[in-house]
Amino acid sequence: MVEELRQGIHQVAERLGQELRCSLAFPGRDWVFFPLESRGVQYFGVLSTEEPPFEGKLVTLSFQGRKLFVFPFTLDNALRLRDVIPELTPTTLCKEVSWGVVEESPVLLSLVFGALWEKGVFPLSGTCAAEGKREELEKALRSSLWGAFAGGGRGRFGVFSQERAWQFFKEASSLGYTAYILEGEEHIRKEAFTWEEAQLKEAFFRLSSREKEAWKRYCDRSFRFSRDFVLSFPEERCLRMLFAYFPLLDILEEGFAFLESQDIPFDLGVSFEKLPPEAHFFLAEELHRRGVDFHVLFPGASEGDSDLPFHTLLARTIGGYRLGFSCRDPKSLPPFPEEPRGMLHLFSAHLGFPVLLEVIALEDPDLFRRLLEEALEASGVSFALETVPDRELPGILEKSSLRNAVQNATPLLFAHHRETLEAYLFAFESEIAQKIRERLCLQ
Repeated sequence: MVEELRQGIHQVAERLGQELRCSLAFPGRDWVFFPLESRGVQYFGVLSTEEPPFEGKLVTLSFQGRKLFVFPFTLDNALRLRDVIPELTPTTLCKEVSWGVVEESPVLLSLVFGALWEKGVFPLSGTCAAEGKREELEKALRSSLWGAFAGGGRGRFGVFSQERAWQFFKEASSLGYTAYILEGEEHIRKEAFTWEEAQLKEAFFRLSSREKEAWKRYCDRSFRFSRDFVLSFPEERCLRMLFAYFPLLDILEEGFAFLESQDIPFDLGVSFEKLPPEAHFFLAEELHRRGVDFHVLFPGASEGDSDLPFHTLLARTIGGYRLGFSCRDPKSLPPFPEEPRGMLHLFSAHLGFPVLLEVIALEDPDLFRRLLEEALEASGVSFALETVPDRELPGILEKSSLRNAVQNATPLLFAHHRETLEAYLFAFESEIAQKIRERLCLQ
């Protein structure tokens, strides 16, 4: 049957006038589904004795007593596929390490999904700062579903929305997103840390009853978490922290209440550029006290940060959520405890794109130079690329400054060169998939 199916796909490709690739299938009792890839275009095929309930049929062929149908992988069709293929239904976080990714290409996303599943990681993809724009949210959802479909559906996955205001979660929740990350930084009243003593006293006398109760729980108290780690809250520092972070507690409580009212499974998280351990403890304790069941906290700690062990200890001691870390290069991850695996959440923007460029560097050094120069110019990074011989180009993105420039410029490069990049991705898909697995230290 495999050979006959290959011949059928070849006939479909001739009718569509495109080269097609099919690498796997989802067998069912009455239907067989399989993804079909072309250069920058995604389709899917259905083997069935009956007309499938999808829109936009492109091709119909007779095939061993059944018919082979081909449809475009639109969002509407993807949602219908989700109804009949359980593996395509996004879920909330599970016990494994979770990793949120953003890629400009659905095909590249499918390779990243496959590599993460092979690693035993729970993958998510979605949007950052879409501000509730339905078109962007639908595009990201379609890409996520293709990532799971073409990635082989070998495990569970999620779809996330990261926004600066919880009100932007409304559209994402209507589409079935499963994770919601609020950017907490701009909701911190940072001026409280620079108030004069008179301003601090005036604000103290205006404390609400809820704020006073919180103040009493921490003022002039110390909390020991290990022999070497004690958090202390002297009166003035406690007051400044209370005034700075209390508004965020109210906002997170409102966002949580809204998501709960939608009667959907969801995970809530919050991210920061730099969160002190004292604020981490205060926020986690107070959110739990309010019944806000949050699942991810990004403290903004990175490799070499002296606060990293304290954040890890706090998350393990308090429990109920995982620490989030932004990760540019999987090879430079800071050391984390092996257990429990479910306390770690990573995020990477354009994790797979540097690998695509490494392949281009091997095949077409001149094109690679043009792409890298454009990325460097867009990112404002200076580098004497003309001094690097062609043979050294594939490894040049090991330099963190160049890799960061490429990842920052990924949307721009796809906007200017999508057809070319998708063509290389299609032609060297297996090589790129292997390099992504190696990048994640996979066997």
